[in-house]
Amino acid sequence: MIEEAFLWLGHTAAGVALQESRVAFAATEAVHILGLSLVGGVILIADLAVLGIVLKSTPSQSVFEQTRWPYRLALCVVAASGVLLVAAGPYKYYTNPLFPIKLGLLVVAATLHAALSRRVRSSLSADSISRRLAGASLIAWTAVVIAGRWLGLI
Repeated sequence: MIEEAFLWLGHTAAGVALQESRVAFAATEAVHILGLSLVGGVILIADLAVLGIVLKSTPSQSVFEQTRWPYRLALCVVAASGVLLVAAGPYKYYTNPLFPIKLGLLVVAATLHAALSRRVRSSLSADSISRRLAGASLIAWTAVVIAGRWLGLI
């Protein structure tokens, strides 16, 4: 069932177009990397603000409010471009043992950021739980990037 879904994705118009065009594939990969850069930048700013490393005079609550929409937009760009990249080589991703690990790490990282965001936006100051969530978020997002990078090498 899952294998059929991957193969179906490769047979869609977008999948076929990306398989047949190096330019389209490279452009999609570039969009994916730009989206990841924005997600990473928002995560760094927000998590490091909670940890008291940057933006010390700005309340963490304000940082999360101001970065909420750029984060959401960038995450949508990353998800859409990621699906397109999988469509360009579905069997490669289906058979790669790192792919489900990367997706699992992505779920963990996004969940940690969401939990941290809710916690920070509901209080006036970052407490020890918020700081632990911020540290875990940084580690999880770093693991997502490393796993994603390794996907291309295996």
